[in-house]
Amino acid sequence: MSPKARPPNFKAFWKGLREELRRLVENSWREYRDAALKDGDAFFRKTKDDLERWAALLAKGQLTADEVTWLVRGKKDLATLAALEQAGLALAARDRFRDGLLDVLGRSLQNILRTP
Repeated sequence: MSPKARPPNFKAFWKGLREELRRLVENSWREYRDAALKDGDAFFRKTKDDLERWAALLAKGQLTADEVTWLVRGKKDLATLAALEQAGLALAARDRFRDGLLDVLGRSLQNILRTP
């Protein structure tokens, strides 16, 4: 199916994104669950406008999936992860969580077009 087939369903996108965040946290960051969910939600709120714009452009065929992935990776600095830092998570581990957030975001943006 062509990316131009239907407009993005943002309600489904945000629901799926939060589910993916919970899955990431439960699978790999259970010990820091509350802080990880707080930081993940904060990051998604900071990037919301950009994400919706990019998803719309992807749906119209004006951006490719690779371009969206690159744009998402460019938002890495917005994931400050203050709650995880306060909870005592080491810098290297915070970087791994940040990379996980970006992976979740990228997958969710690409999946939005597959959701009826």
